[in-house]
Amino acid sequence: MAQVVIDERYEGIPGVAHGGYLAGVAAKELDGPVTVTLTRVVQPGSTVTLERHDAEVVLRVGDEVAATAVPSPFETAAPTAVRAREAETASEHYLGFHHHFFPNCFTCGPHRAVGEGLRIFPGPVDGRPVVAALWHPPSAVRRADGMVASEFLWAALDCPAIWGHVVHGGAGLDDRAVTGRLSLHQRAPVRGDTNSIVVGWPIARDGRKVIAGAAIFSEAGDLIVESRQTMILTDRGVPLHPDVWNRS
Repeated sequence: MAQVVIDERYEGIPGVAHGGYLAGVAAKELDGPVTVTLTRVVQPGSTVTLERHDAEVVLRVGDEVAATAVPSPFETAAPTAVRAREAETASEHYLGFHHHFFPNCFTCGPHRAVGEGLRIFPGPVDGRPVVAALWHPPSAVRRADGMVASEFLWAALDCPAIWGHVVHGGAGLDDRAVTGRLSLHQRAPVRGDTNSIVVGWPIARDGRKVIAGAAIFSEAGDLIVESRQTMILTDRGVPLHPDVWNRS
């Protein structure tokens, strides 16, 4: 059993710890592809307890389960790589620059200063049903060996999957969603001293479930990390229709 403080900097929606980061904390000690189910909101600054039961990790806040991580199969659905110049151009058209409901989000919030957030701003790629951004990981998320710590890879892919659905998923005008489940497969380490390309795309909708994907590619076009995300439609959470972002 171990205890971890979820630092206040790791905020997504105001007053809520970033779901991708929280999933990464839960999954950190497990090998191979992992699926994390999020069941409870965690406030930034909270102390969480991690309990390992064979291949399962349970993350608790007090007596309540907030997340459960288990090894799981992962079948790739990644598109072909986006070139660095295309990703850089796409990012210039990021909807969150016009207006952002959560401008302090650890991953995609434009109010985060350089070095204080991941600053991943995925925008539409011309002629393709994906969003993309060029990303240079800040030094604060790198391990001693210079590679990006795994929990920050989960955080890095959470928002781009959502943005892929916002831009290309055909959501209803009133659709809002929260992240319910994240799966991630890391094929190789992500270097912290060079650029990566982050890509997000919609996959499917099944009733109240919205499924999207995201990935990190090297500048050479190698697939390094891929994630799958299931969002649950609710009356709160992230607006999924692009017009809601454009008109605000």
